[in-house]
Amino acid sequence: MDRKKEMLWRAYLVMFAFLLASAIILVKIFNISVLERDKWRQKGEANVKWKVVDADRGNIYAEESILLSTSIQFFEVRMDMSVIKSDVFKAGVDSLAYFLSVFDPNVIKTRSKAEWLKDLKAAKKKNNGFFFIGKGLDIEAFNKLKKAPILRLGKHRGGLISNRYGKRFKPFQELASRTVGVDRENADRIGLEGYFDKFLKGDTDQRLMKRLGREGTPDGNVWVPVFDPSENEIKRGDDIYTTINIDMQDVVHHELLKAVQKNKAEGGVAILMEVGTGAIKAISNLTKGADSTYFEMYNQGVARLSEPGSTMKLATMLAALEDGMTNIDTVIDLNYGVKNFSDRTMFDSEKHGKKYATMAESFEISSNVGVASIANDLYNSRDGRIQWIKRLKQFGLHEPTGIDLGGEALPEIKDPVKNKDKWYGTTIPWMAHGYELMMTPLQMLNFYNAVANDGKMMKPYLVGEIKRGEELKKRFEPVVLKPQIAKAENILKAKKMMEGVILKGTGKSLKSEYVSLAGKTGTAKTNYANKAEYAKYNGSFCGYFPAENPMYSMIVVIYEPKAGAYYGGATAGPVFKNVAEKVYAMKTKQVKSLNDSVYVTTSVPGKAVGFGKDFSQIFDFLQLKYKDKADDGFAIVNPSDNAMMIAEKKIKKALVPDVKGMGARDAVYLLENAGLKVKVNGAGKVHHQSVHAGTSAKGQYIVLNLN
Repeated sequence: MDRKKEMLWRAYLVMFAFLLASAIILVKIFNISVLERDKWRQKGEANVKWKVVDADRGNIYAEESILLSTSIQFFEVRMDMSVIKSDVFKAGVDSLAYFLSVFDPNVIKTRSKAEWLKDLKAAKKKNNGFFFIGKGLDIEAFNKLKKAPILRLGKHRGGLISNRYGKRFKPFQELASRTVGVDRENADRIGLEGYFDKFLKGDTDQRLMKRLGREGTPDGNVWVPVFDPSENEIKRGDDIYTTINIDMQDVVHHELLKAVQKNKAEGGVAILMEVGTGAIKAISNLTKGADSTYFEMYNQGVARLSEPGSTMKLATMLAALEDGMTNIDTVIDLNYGVKNFSDRTMFDSEKHGKKYATMAESFEISSNVGVASIANDLYNSRDGRIQWIKRLKQFGLHEPTGIDLGGEALPEIKDPVKNKDKWYGTTIPWMAHGYELMMTPLQMLNFYNAVANDGKMMKPYLVGEIKRGEELKKRFEPVVLKPQIAKAENILKAKKMMEGVILKGTGKSLKSEYVSLAGKTGTAKTNYANKAEYAKYNGSFCGYFPAENPMYSMIVVIYEPKAGAYYGGATAGPVFKNVAEKVYAMKTKQVKSLNDSVYVTTSVPGKAVGFGKDFSQIFDFLQLKYKDKADDGFAIVNPSDNAMMIAEKKIKKALVPDVKGMGARDAVYLLENAGLKVKVNGAGKVHHQSVHAGTSAKGQYIVLNLN
């Protein structure tokens, strides 16, 4: 019995110990989870917490699904030394140190093998869980690094830790760069990137992250995923499909660039719009930098206000036609281009020697006196001023266009009632030829586009569709702002006057033998209030083409040219003409006949790239004249005035060739000969290659998109 009691007491003692331990544990749990909950949660969240992570940002496309902006994926790579077995580390560390010492120095800091070996061994000794290898590795470099000794064993045996992130990249660089916009960390997004940010960034996600180092240390602000992000599905934002035509954008950009360089201007704007819809097909904004190079910095076309100068004369003439000047043959007293209005004297820009001219002639020669006289007679009275502003509002000139970009400036047009203290006897005549009011180039263009569109004013827009993958999320249809800005007969008279500008007026040097043009030159002095300062001007041209059946409208503004010429016809006009000819040829596929000087629609080949002998055989078979200036090999073909021209296409060894415009066979042949691995999407000719021409050829993958 004594032994039995002893066993029971022992059992009771053990059970009591268990109960006591359980009670202590429960008290501790209660103390931690209830009484000290906030304290421990704060400590836990200091090092491990769920953080909001943006989805992969969507792409921005031009017409025909050509990329304008995309996110390129990069990787940060670290090693968790604590999971690597000692024998594995010992066997591979020497090879790993050598591998890292000869890796691409652009993504992994250059260090000798001995330095890497020392750091790797020190990290292993401390069982460093996040030993830094490199950051900014693209997918090619990351895949190469994953094959390194030890790291090739993966996350659980080789300690490989990777953090994937995206950076925005513009394949066409400066083309429409400011309009496409910028996606910046810790700063406002601008352009389409900003306006459509909520679509592009997509749905946010949460990822469990842990702090790399202790709070307050250099690594204390570095957070890495607890789990490999590739283990989870990555969400994506929506894709934006713009109305920009990349070929037209290329023409507009380079014609504007040539003009600002030639005229030594402070900057320039060119906007090309589709007349019937209001779709922006090209927009270029160039600003002169400190080193005298030009780049896209500020969207002047949408946000820069300035006095328009003589392009405003179209609104004045149309208002006069609406208010009783029904005959464009009405004679106006020009007084030889000099006239007093109130206490100021107005001069015509060029001496024309005319005492009288018709309303149309006054517009064609851009007579300040003639246009101002019409406005002064009709509107320079108390009731007339109110009527004048009523007409400008009727034309939509008092409101922003509402384009799908942030930062559009509001037009500045004085109101004769609200701003009566700023109205003078000279206000109406000076407003009539483009002073004492401010508007952006886009706002002026939208008015001209409405005239070209027979009076129907469209809302300018840049985005046609938003998609998530192949799913259409939203489609943007053309929007009519005003069904009719003026009577149809007056619109026709205004169009006739604009054609006269090109045929016999200030724009006659711009007459094209290939496409009919209509428009108005503009020249505005920007510092007229400062008589001591050297005169500064803005030259502009606004109009449309072809004149008889308008397809596109366009405005060009050259800010502060300094090379001598400053009139709009000499600075901005040539840009308009050159763009009009190239875009019209592009749309109608017109080339000059090989037998005469008449332009006809024909099937003569356009620009092409491929194997030179193939082209010569084709042209021989078709009995087309051609000039062969290429050696045996690849060539570029262009139609010239009287023959097809075959020119040599130079291919540089060890560099990725430019295969855009080639057929799949020729493109794949060239790229594989350079050692690249090629993937082809679509059919037709190459319109985009994923690796840029001129890049060092290192056996990488390249994707060709054909269209």
